[in-house]
Amino acid sequence: MLRLTKTSARFGSQGVTAICKLPRVKPLFCGVIFLVLGLASLPAQNATPARPVDPSQPRPAQPVLPDGLTPPEVNLAPSSSTPVPAPPPTNAPPSSTVSVSIVADSSLKQVLQELAQSWADTQDSGPQVPLTLTNAGTLRTKVEGGTVWDVVISADVEDMRDLTAKGVLVSDGQRSLARNTLIVYGRKALVKDDELEWFDLIGTEWKKVALGNPDLVASGRVATRALQKHDLLGEDQKSIYVHAPTEIAALAVAEREQADAVFCYKTDLAKVSLPGFDVFHLSTADAPPIFYTAAVSKQARNPELAQAFILYCSSEAGQAIWAKYGFETN
Repeated sequence: MLRLTKTSARFGSQGVTAICKLPRVKPLFCGVIFLVLGLASLPAQNATPARPVDPSQPRPAQPVLPDGLTPPEVNLAPSSSTPVPAPPPTNAPPSSTVSVSIVADSSLKQVLQELAQSWADTQDSGPQVPLTLTNAGTLRTKVEGGTVWDVVISADVEDMRDLTAKGVLVSDGQRSLARNTLIVYGRKALVKDDELEWFDLIGTEWKKVALGNPDLVASGRVATRALQKHDLLGEDQKSIYVHAPTEIAALAVAEREQADAVFCYKTDLAKVSLPGFDVFHLSTADAPPIFYTAAVSKQARNPELAQAFILYCSSEAGQAIWAKYGFETN
């Protein structure tokens, strides 16, 4: 018959008492029970974030999860009852922004950029002045086709008269802002002769001559009439001419040494100097001055500001800017 004995123990501050009646032959089993009861009585401790492998690195803010485990997704979307404000628009002009759009001859690029900025600085509304620059032919086609700009400035007076007659442009308030002069910029004659004129060199020393396409460019139309006057557009001479979409493009042909001379504006030569080239002037009988005429479009969104810009361009302050870029004013 087995002999039983009573064993008791107290653990920790909880005062847990365990009493077991065990056979003397099994003390190990009783000891395991005491160990389990003792661990259960210990206070719980917070989880400690894992330390990084590199001790020099900062301790992570969250415990490092083992591979293959992902934290539970948290739904951050607001409830349907919470109104969500719309984000403010980015890179969008304020609805109150005032704009005066201009389409003009491409020969006016630099002077119009300064005129537009100078005029805008005088306006309390701080208007934006977007510029569209193109040749006279494309300008007429776009305006006549219904493309809307506030101000139209062309180098072809006849086009402006036709557009006004068709009711596309406002007749009142039109202004002739400035004028330009057509010249020939070509290679110097091999034999110096003060009596030689530009038309004496075409086809003899000048084998290739560049000019604006007369179907598109105002200066090209003037140049064509001058060539016709001196009988230089015969069938055997047509291969001499290289047509370009603008005066600057025609000048670039000469810069690439693909032409011996070029019809261009006097203002185009401000930053161009080709070795061996010289300026040949055309008489007013051969090439009358080219006038830049400005008008307000019948479809202008801001006709009052458009007229104000035109008046500024013809004012004393505006004329000083025209003169700065080599244009002649009235």
